[in-house]
Amino acid sequence: MPTCAEVLAGTLRDAGVTRMFGLPGGEMLDFLEAARKAGIEFILTRHEAVAALMADATGQLTRQPGVCVSTLGPGAINLTLGVANAFLDRSPLIAITAAHATTAGPFATHQQLDLNAVYRPFTKQTLTLDGVNTAATVRRAWRTALEPRMGPVHFALPSDVARQEERQAEDPATVSLTPDPPPPPSRDAVERMVREIKRARRPIVILGLDLDPNTAPAPVLGFVEALGAPVFVTPKAKGILPEDHPQYFGVCGGLAADAVVLDFFGKADLLIGVGFDPVESDKLWHQTMKLVSIGPLSIAAGDYRPALELTGDVVASLTALAALEWKPLEWSGDECVAFLAELDRTLRPAARPVHGLSPYEVTRCLRDLFPSETIVTTDVGSVKLIVSQAWRATRPLTFLESNGLSAMGYGFPAAMAAKLVHPNRPVLCTVGDGGFSMIVADLETCVRHRIHFITVVYNDSALSLIEVAQKRRGFPDCGVRYGAVDFAAAAAALGAWSQRATTIEQLEAAVKQAQRHDGPSVVDVMIDPAEYAAHAGASRKRT
Repeated sequence: MPTCAEVLAGTLRDAGVTRMFGLPGGEMLDFLEAARKAGIEFILTRHEAVAALMADATGQLTRQPGVCVSTLGPGAINLTLGVANAFLDRSPLIAITAAHATTAGPFATHQQLDLNAVYRPFTKQTLTLDGVNTAATVRRAWRTALEPRMGPVHFALPSDVARQEERQAEDPATVSLTPDPPPPPSRDAVERMVREIKRARRPIVILGLDLDPNTAPAPVLGFVEALGAPVFVTPKAKGILPEDHPQYFGVCGGLAADAVVLDFFGKADLLIGVGFDPVESDKLWHQTMKLVSIGPLSIAAGDYRPALELTGDVVASLTALAALEWKPLEWSGDECVAFLAELDRTLRPAARPVHGLSPYEVTRCLRDLFPSETIVTTDVGSVKLIVSQAWRATRPLTFLESNGLSAMGYGFPAAMAAKLVHPNRPVLCTVGDGGFSMIVADLETCVRHRIHFITVVYNDSALSLIEVAQKRRGFPDCGVRYGAVDFAAAAAALGAWSQRATTIEQLEAAVKQAQRHDGPSVVDVMIDPAEYAAHAGASRKRT
């Protein structure tokens, strides 16, 4: 008879899992061996948070759960960063942590934590495996991770249960891995939404993360072209509408030039969220401005209620709306051109950088050096504000960032996962020096597993976004400045190809050389943080 660990591994393999990420512990060795025998590759990372973030990005790109693994105690706690990120970015993920043997549980306090209690606030489901009906349990959890809204599930696996013979009383074949399709929208709901949109003379469409990038682009295009309104995207929806489309106006959600975007929102009489989830915005304009929602599920939460909702199959909803005739809107060409010009002026450097390169010009240079199918990941902080706004995405699933949780250290693990999922496509990671410092050791993981992509470090030796906030409040500089680090030298020490760039010409030459290199590459770019201050000033908080 197979053991619980063997059934767990076999069920994951049969569901389509080919690799998992993590750090093992003695309590996880039986499962690790079972997974090896089942043909599941194990990617050993240097930190559990990196493993979980790789599983998160894998889930986003494949629309199937990524799997991460840790031991109990500190390993399980380290894993929580990526699991919580998957929860707020709506990514399917399965986290498997070791747990104390059931026989030791009543007496053990060393490394003893109630892991179900730890994981419950940021998972869709958390449970402890007991060796009974494991296959059916795992299949249900897999389906739970995929059901809208997608998200993480967690298993705690006691070390003695892992070795026990499985007891099966339920046929796992009766448990579907696939969620039921979303129900079609009701005719009444469609008609109410049509009436509401037709009353608007100056609507704006906002695309968000509840859109399936595999099925949404065509119906989204049909609807927005039929309506004729300006379209914004959240960072998680970049590429759903090609950003060279004439109706694309920018990215919203607390990024560079956000105040300019919100001023334009204020000129609208209706915001139409299409797949928009309030978790995507760091401000409350979805509450203070009139917003109607078209999505698979309700976005009502807490005290928030949108003005009107059309829930159900989004493709069906958009197809029905696209088939209608819409009256001409009152957006004038002059005011739209003026907005786009103001957005561009705000993003571009106002003066020639003195102490390094312009992050905007660095981003635009990188965009010109990479083909449209490139998958770009970005980290959190000042680099996120500018890259999310300035990088033009023309295809879905080509832009990854941590948004709902906004976790520093996300960009590099996401790039690792992207290259493993799509080994034949170029992958670029843009990351600040703060975020890169948190995960730089996993460059060795890339060298060891031959995970080849280019990382560009926007290096200004500071937490610039926090420093700007300090200055705005009149506080002195405190706790935001790092010592200077030569990340090119650090990367070389870990086995990667690397180079430092202090001019745009050096950056261009370094990237072209890195593109020819058969291995992970790091370009350390000296950034002038003055532009970040200007961007943050144009992204001042408002509701």
